[in-house]
Amino acid sequence: MNGIEMATSDRFYEGDNVHFGDGTQGYIVKMGFLRTKVRKYDSTVIDIPNTQLGGQRAINISRTGTCRVLTKLRFEYEDVQKIPKALENAKEEIAKACPKLIANGKPFRAMISSFEKHYVEATVNCSFELPPTGEEFWANREQMFLAIDRGVRRSDVQYAKPIYYSHED
Repeated sequence: MNGIEMATSDRFYEGDNVHFGDGTQGYIVKMGFLRTKVRKYDSTVIDIPNTQLGGQRAINISRTGTCRVLTKLRFEYEDVQKIPKALENAKEEIAKACPKLIANGKPFRAMISSFEKHYVEATVNCSFELPPTGEEFWANREQMFLAIDRGVRRSDVQYAKPIYYSHED
């Protein structure tokens, strides 16, 4: 794809948050006929020839209207029978705290996902009517995590303590 094609296509605009197939992620700062500048999340600016961008897969995050937040929780084995109720409570708290939650048509799950050596793992998977970027996304994500914690604490379930391994283990 050359600069004229990029300029006349509807693929990206300056200011868009993009993820390219080569791993480059950031905001389009300037689009020229020959080159495009992308400000990466660490604030460095990369200058990319448009010929390199044309053949790549790309996601324009700025045009994505929904997002998913998936997190893993670790619990003590002694609470294994209480975990399903704790996760149900967490889902109730998320539904109350996060008005942009998509409860129908997209995954909204909280369930035990594996039994590990030192803990029981649970996965919480939620989708929201929010773009996966920006302050509103991060504030919603934090509210989801706090809601999970309220639901877990309501059930008197203990999180598993972090495990640190030394080279001798």
